[in-house]
Amino acid sequence: MSSISLDATIGRQAMINPDNSKVITPISSAAHGSTLILLLPGLGGNSSQWEPVLRQLRDVSADLAYGAPLLPHPAFDGRAPTVTELARAFAGELRQEKRSDVVLVAHSVGTFVALDIARMLPDVVRQVIVINGGLTSVAKFLDRPIRELVKRPRTCLSALRLFALVSTPTPAALRRAIIKRERVSRAVLGGLVSNAILGSEDRRRSLMDNSGTPEVLRVLWINRHHWREFCAYASQIESEVVFLAGDQDPMSGEQDTAEMAGLLPNARIRLLHGVGHAAPLETAEAVAEAIRESVIIPQHES
Repeated sequence: MSSISLDATIGRQAMINPDNSKVITPISSAAHGSTLILLLPGLGGNSSQWEPVLRQLRDVSADLAYGAPLLPHPAFDGRAPTVTELARAFAGELRQEKRSDVVLVAHSVGTFVALDIARMLPDVVRQVIVINGGLTSVAKFLDRPIRELVKRPRTCLSALRLFALVSTPTPAALRRAIIKRERVSRAVLGGLVSNAILGSEDRRRSLMDNSGTPEVLRVLWINRHHWREFCAYASQIESEVVFLAGDQDPMSGEQDTAEMAGLLPNARIRLLHGVGHAAPLETAEAVAEAIRESVIIPQHES
């Protein structure tokens, strides 16, 4: 992977990959053959959410890269891929780059892509760090909406609310109001993320990046039955999986995370107190610490 200065990406979105047919965009390169930390975004494709985490990883001896979200992409002739198609594209590029030590860090829906990559590349993916990704009820809701809505109405309604927020174009005036006025942001986003994040204008701005993407609905539709596929291959995932679950997350809280982790052979959960569904922005320190541990601890044990 070519080297791109990490400093150049801090404070803004990821640089456009010179070869936009690839699904991996390099951020920085420490040394050829080192650990690769691959950051996979959630449904809205928001890469700026990783910036507070990246600031704390400047001295980590590992290559860093962004992964493409589940949205239309040139690698798929401009159409939106399925989870399996996107995971296969990642796996192909990692093989092509001869990567042998990869840590996948996935937020929200990106979790299913990360776990599918881990299934395909058990000898390459050492660990998967899942952030706000214990989406058991949400995934079941997409698969069988009526049954799950009756069973877990609050979680399903929170999911519908988030789907609407990330798929409906936001008028410029409302977008500015959400960013500039805490009261407006609480009215629109309250309950999905913790109050602490809504008190910061910079973090409200990061939350609004990549919002209003109509293609999200198409992505949800073509992947609506992926929960069945995931359940079929979950027991085959050999990599260690670490779930970071916000105890205020209305969609992937402790109960749903525990159920999803129970399907995996080698998973553990770390509960994040006072955190909602945007942990990379709400508690960048905890996310960075988990990433550091994934890189440093194996070196100490070797």
